[in-house]
Amino acid sequence: MSSSKTSNKTLGDLGEELAVKHLMRLGYRILVRKYRCPFGEIDVVAQDKDTLVFVEVRSKCGCEYGLAYETINRTKMGRLEKVALAFQKRFNLLDYNSRFDCVSILFDDEGRTIKTELFKDAFWV
Repeated sequence: MSSSKTSNKTLGDLGEELAVKHLMRLGYRILVRKYRCPFGEIDVVAQDKDTLVFVEVRSKCGCEYGLAYETINRTKMGRLEKVALAFQKRFNLLDYNSRFDCVSILFDDEGRTIKTELFKDAFWV
């Protein structure tokens, strides 16, 4: 897979598709995909039992320079918090338990999935 922006977007889209399937197999109920607001975007909003879950999907080819989930920095976490709060306010869900999960997907150079991993409570903001 080349490292152009087009293939990065393709890799990201494929990763999100695989992440949703993985979450559904684990019993998550998918509420929204690609929720956007003026503060940014959250890849997946789901429900895990009685908890509202905001899921960041990270996809990466190869292990050089760290794993996919390690690319979530403080700035990204802050943005996700703002988007999650906007979602909860918009849909009157402020009283629900919530958390941030991350699905990390590792691909080989041919675009085949090597590993899909869910990190519950991946970070706190």
